[in-house]
Amino acid sequence: MPYCSRCGVEVDAGVEKCPLCDTPIQKLEGVSETRVTKKYPDEPIEENPVRKRTDKEKRMFALEIVSISLTLPFLITTFLDLIINKSITWARFPMLAFLFIWGTTAIPLLFPKKPVVLVLGEVSFVMGFLALVDYFDDWRLEWYVTYALPIVIVTILFSSLVVLASILVKKKGANIAAFILFGIGGLTFCLEIIISRTISWSLFVLTPTVVIGLFLLYLHYRFTKDIDIKEKLKEKLQI
Repeated sequence: MPYCSRCGVEVDAGVEKCPLCDTPIQKLEGVSETRVTKKYPDEPIEENPVRKRTDKEKRMFALEIVSISLTLPFLITTFLDLIINKSITWARFPMLAFLFIWGTTAIPLLFPKKPVVLVLGEVSFVMGFLALVDYFDDWRLEWYVTYALPIVIVTILFSSLVVLASILVKKKGANIAAFILFGIGGLTFCLEIIISRTISWSLFVLTPTVVIGLFLLYLHYRFTKDIDIKEKLKEKLQI
């Protein structure tokens, strides 16, 4: 390291003047300056960035895991039934269950941004699964036509009405809870008609859900109206 010839202060290599006394630093001919290497570089060394998976790749990976996880028990169940009974007997029910789980899992992974395809696909799998379970029981459809199919249709109907009403309203709040209560009350009422062919206990569910729902609608639109009036007054006063 070079030194100042006047005050003897050690200075960094390449410095031309002493920082204390401003005396020029002597340079000896034939002696190369010592190159100081810094412990850390001025700029960080760029490491090879790890490539992140896209959303589609993540979904396909999840579908692959689900498929492998369901294929193994599916094959084990099938071969066990074939070995023991020489034909497919009891195994058809767990086989249906595995296929149903795979289908209801695969549809949202394959069509995440297509709500129409998603809803239709899920409903089709549910209705098909129930129909096959009923048919494989004694090789004819019984409770599926009288109970399962009407229940699925009514459930889809009320769910769609609640979702549609929630989407159409401009200001959301307590009115969404009211729509859900109306849907629960109406669904319970229809379920009792389908199952029992009578009207009794469902009235104890329908009545409070309707009353509470109407009260929530009153509160929502009453306070919303007051808020709208206050906002309009503020706008006029500012003008």
